[in-house]
Amino acid sequence: MRKVSVLIGFLLLVGMGLTLVAQEQDLPPIMKEVPTTMASLRKNLDAKSAADVAKDAGKLQMLFTQAAGIFKAMKVRDAVEQSKAQAERAGAIVTAANANNLDAAAEPAGAIQKACKG
Repeated sequence: MRKVSVLIGFLLLVGMGLTLVAQEQDLPPIMKEVPTTMASLRKNLDAKSAADVAKDAGKLQMLFTQAAGIFKAMKVRDAVEQSKAQAERAGAIVTAANANNLDAAAEPAGAIQKACKG
């Protein structure tokens, strides 16, 4: 019975470890998409294309939300909070762009850009 309990415990630890490794592997593609999407957002803000701004901001919101989930599983609280804050800012951009208020979208876009560089 003890051997079975040890085996179950070991398999549980291996499963948890594999889950964390898989989540860490999911993070690099997300982080590579953020600068590309952010550049597109900036370009579309400059072009005054509200529909494209909303699309880019929606993608950023999704990416930051995914990153927050990965950071949460990794128990990196600061990164979770930062990702959630950027997702909220991206949501504010979507709202402003859908209202065709690109001036209001510029401030949170700048804040995201600053946070991602710094």
